Amino acid sequence: MKKRSISLLLNILIIILEIIGFAVSYNNMHRIGIEYFTEESNLLALICSIIFVIYLIKNKTIPKWLNEFKYITNINLAITFLVVLFILIPMDNFSYKKYLLDGTMKYHHLICPLLSICSFIFFDRLKKYNMKDLFIGLIVTFIYAIVMIILNILGTIIGPYPFLMVKNQSVLMSTIWALTILSFSFLIALLLMKLHSKYNN
Repeated sequence: MKKRSISLLLNILIIILEIIGFAVSYNNMHRIGIEYFTEESNLLALICSIIFVIYLIKNKTIPKWLNEFKYITNINLAITFLVVLFILIPMDNFSYKKYLLDGTMKYHHLICPLLSICSFIFFDRLKKYNMKDLFIGLIVTFIYAIVMIILNILGTIIGPYPFLMVKNQSVLMSTIWALTILSFSFLIALLLMKLHSKYNN
């Protein structure tokens, strides 16, 4: 099977599973929790995959903006998956089932991110990315972090993640968290760029 066909199938599967995940989320909370980076990143991934599938079905050339959108969504999904795996789960007594298998988590924390990243690295026929693309790709993450930190400072919202609760920790700890997450995000974006360049050319 050609890479293009696999890419099409994987992106259709992502769309289906994302919709199921959001349906479960809405059924549980009666709303879409857009304040969660997880929900935001998966919503962007759903929109991106829908547009991407339309271009593939019509056999049209993938435009530059959609190439960038694909990179952005996969950076966000990779951040979601790895933050859950290496930060949230250890901080919550290594509750793997709670974060990876229960309810909407299995879709938005595990299956959809892994499917999307796999498709992006190995099958989606996209341009090669450079450092400019990398910094553009991190814009959504930076905007989310800035907005949520401001809202936490104002007391409009609490969290929703422990490292965003700036009023509950020292300035030093908040700075350490910010530098850690930003560095982590940069390395994820760089790794995705390198892997995509290596396996999808």
